[in-house]
Amino acid sequence: MENFKFLVESAPEIPHEQQKEKEALVTPEMIKVAENALRDFVALKKSERVKFLKDKKTNPATLNLLQAAIKSIGCESQEIRLSKRIKKDLPELTKESVIIDLGGESGLVGDLYDELPEINSRLLALYDASPDVFRADGPMSERREDLENRLNKMDEVLRDATGFKITSVYGTDLKVPLRMAKERKWFKDSGAIDTPGRWDNLPGGEIYTCPDEEKVSGVLVLPVLDSEISGEQGVDKFVRVKIYSGKIILIQGGESAQKLRQILEESAKEEHEEGSGNPWNVYTIAEIAFGANSKARSVVRDENQPYNFAGTPTVEAEKRLGTMHLAFGDAKHGEEEAEGFREAVSHFDFVIPRNGLTVEMFTNEGDFERGKNGRKIINDGNWSFF
Repeated sequence: MENFKFLVESAPEIPHEQQKEKEALVTPEMIKVAENALRDFVALKKSERVKFLKDKKTNPATLNLLQAAIKSIGCESQEIRLSKRIKKDLPELTKESVIIDLGGESGLVGDLYDELPEINSRLLALYDASPDVFRADGPMSERREDLENRLNKMDEVLRDATGFKITSVYGTDLKVPLRMAKERKWFKDSGAIDTPGRWDNLPGGEIYTCPDEEKVSGVLVLPVLDSEISGEQGVDKFVRVKIYSGKIILIQGGESAQKLRQILEESAKEEHEEGSGNPWNVYTIAEIAFGANSKARSVVRDENQPYNFAGTPTVEAEKRLGTMHLAFGDAKHGEEEAEGFREAVSHFDFVIPRNGLTVEMFTNEGDFERGKNGRKIINDGNWSFF
């Protein structure tokens, strides 16, 4: 799941001309998709008040599109500009409302997400969304009923898993054991936030849990980074991440690898000074997830463009049906039965594209250790959950 992000000012910016392409003209069809998504997933009603949270990184086209959709529903809306000065007042300013977070700066919402039950509000996080996620054939057009049916079927398969062997044509070779089912369950995240106290991001469509944090080991090879680290569609050289006992211990590659090292180092410093005090939490496995949205784009790059061309935001790419992703950092996802033990100031998701991906699932611990009798739920890119 895409958790609350703590960004750094050094995060690379998408070139202006590419960003303008991503902020395509808002069409009536896109407004209708947004309206339907707000009705379906947020259960937004005419009688409710909507509060937009924005800052200097907010995409103005996304804000305008959502305002038009909300006007069509008949709701009143208000914009709140995020700042350190009003951070402590946000719970009072957003009481008993539907909050749409379009902010992109670090730490300006304070503890608002944790206080949603007390203020009787619910929150939609769209801080990484550009208008094109509302395209007519895009991820926001996926019907909630279809998504929930697919997630239920995926849960029936995954609930018996004890571990996974993950390999890819890029060089990934990982063993990911799970804790016992009575300790952790899979959470089916459709993106629905129709009751007070809840928050989520859209587009929806993933099923996730936290694996055994002490035992995940192997090599993860990344052809693309979390879009909160880099908005680029690829990497200059494959980023090779070595994991031992659930923690990142080595990052190899070129300039893209250095970007990953830098942001993890900065997050670890912040964790040491302002968080739990344990910088290793930033480097610890926090999530294993499978995408379920049939209309989300993947992270497969456009070969006609350079690697540093603007890519698909992770909040969409991670939901693509047929892909999977792993996350490191904060394991407190907001769903207790699927959470891990560690909190951190950051949470970064890394999507493993479907192309050349094989995921072998084991339902017996002995078989998992021996690598025998597994079931390939994804086989060389072919999705075969059911």
